[in-house]
Parts: sequence; C-alpha cells; structure tokens
Amino acid sequence: MNETYQGDKRDNSSLDYWLATKFREDYNRQYQILNRLGLLDILPESGEMGIIGIDNKEYPIPDKETIEQEIRRNREVYETKLSQGFTKIQLTPFAIPLDILIATLEQRLKEHHKQGKLFTTKEKSEDPDEQLDLNINQPVYVLDEWRGSDKNGQCKYYPTSFDKNNCGGHTKAEILKAQEGSPLAGWSVLLIEPNMNISRQGQGKTIGNRKQIEANQTPIDYLKQLQTDPQYANEQGLTNEDWLTILITYLEETNQVIDDPQGRGSASFLAGSFNLFSGLFSGLLGYGRWFRAGRQASLFRYDPRFQPSINGLRSAVGVGRKLRFES
Repeated sequence: MNETYQGDKRDNSSLDYWLATKFREDYNRQYQILNRLGLLDILPESGEMGIIGIDNKEYPIPDKETIEQEIRRNREVYETKLSQGFTKIQLTPFAIPLDILIATLEQRLKEHHKQGKLFTTKEKSEDPDEQLDLNINQPVYVLDEWRGSDKNGQCKYYPTSFDKNNCGGHTKAEILKAQEGSPLAGWSVLLIEPNMNISRQGQGKTIGNRKQIEANQTPIDYLKQLQTDPQYANEQGLTNEDWLTILITYLEETNQVIDDPQGRGSASFLAGSFNLFSGLFSGLLGYGRWFRAGRQASLFRYDPRFQPSINGLRSAVGVGRKLRFES
C-alpha cells in the first residue's frame, strides 16, 4: 500500500498548508511543554526565551518564522520528505547538558505514574490505555558513560561510521562553535514521522515511494542506508538528546512512552550519538527503549555489529544549513 500526505492543496502546495496549520500547532504545543517543564528560561543578556548551553552561552529558541524560512529555502527537499510522512516538527534543546534532560524525564515519569497516566505507546489513538508500572527509585536507567559525555567530549555526534578510530563525528562543543551565527544555534530542529512505533521486519509501509525503516538490521546497515539509499536522502539518526526530548514531549502530549518492544513498537538505535568508551576495542552507539522488566526508560549502548530483531531505527530530517567545521 502506497500512502501520501494529504494536505489541503486548494491554492497552495501541501507544504504551504502544512506550514500554516500542523507545523504551527506542533511548534506552539512543544514550546508550551518545554516552557512549562522549566527547560526554557528568560535569558539574562537577550531577554529572550531559550536555554543556556554547556558552554554557558545563550541560545534563544528559534521562532516559527525563522524555521519556516529555513524550510522554504530548501523547499523541494522538504516537500519530498513531507510527502514521505515526515509531518511532525521536533524541537530539541541540543546545547543544554544531557543530564538536565535526564532529570526532567525522571521527574515527569514519576508525576505521570502518580496520576495513573503512564501508558505504553498506542497503535491507534482509539486503542485502550495500557497502564505501565514504574521503578520509582530509578525511573530512567542511564549508562554511567553517557552522563557528562556531552561535556567531556567522549560522545561524538553524527558519526559517518562506527569506527572508534575514525568515526567522523564531532563533540557538542565543536558543533556549537560551528553553529555560531546560525538562527538555529543550540537547537536541533527536526521533522519526524508521527507514528512512535518503529515497524518490525515486514510491517513497514511505503509512503511517498519510501519504505519505512524496519527493525532487525545492524546499526552499520542502517547508517549505510541513510548515506546511500536515495529514498532515505536527507535523513539522519537521532542523538541521545533528540530521543529524550521526543520521549518527554510525547509523554506530555499523550501520557504514553515510546519504543516499547514488548508493546507495539521496537527499541531504537540512536545513530546520532557514538561513545568512544575508553577501554573498549570499539565504540558503541546510543540505544533507547522502554524496559518493562526494569519498569523504566533506558538510555543504554549497543554494539553496531549486532542485529537483534526487536531493535530498529527512527530517522529524522534536519532543518538548517550544513555545518562547516575547522580542520
């Protein structure tokens, strides 16, 4: 079955209609969530709403008009990805310490559990709620090596390979420096698919001549697909920060977690975060899931050579100009 995004075209293209409707609705909702949870502050110097990065610099949250301009600048790319199902905007406060996102998720999981509103991911909105239990003492399990890895440079973002000695990635500090002067600096603005269940093998749909990425491949294979297969052009893997922010905002929007392999979804490789893990022969990439046995969200690590049937990859389309790094 081949599906396409059915925008109201009338006198405008689907992209124009999306920008005027769903994009603005998603943006406003996420802004309100980030602000309500204390992830946004009034910045001391500029007076704008935004975040303080690991470099102690101010990063205002990009406004709707700025993001629209970036999307219209590469109109053809985003029209194509919109037709392929990437219809949900995602705002990740990339510059802030990873530990702040972890602490925010811990607090929100406890609150949802206390209210009896902690559910697994639904397949359809009309599906009944399925209650999840929570480990109150440790609602989020995070591998020790991830904590602080965005500050000490141990985490390399957006690797071009999973080779510990030549991964091609950059530290968060390097990315923030390369973003200087950009209207999106300090933020990762993405388009993602609205379905939070990563398809198991054989269950992906074809939308706009693009086959949804399915579980049961190695991270090495996934990365190669993103780099070489035309149907996945302009897509990238998620970072740890992206995954945590998506989980937080989706939980606030729907009372549901994401990436529950014992539910209707799959665990998620986070191909945008690669940890060099001193002492190990090879580096390991990020790995996020809801872990029912532990009753917790889990930010773990995975060997890029392994191929478990319950693990998949959620890709995203980045908004903004390609960064240039100093040699």
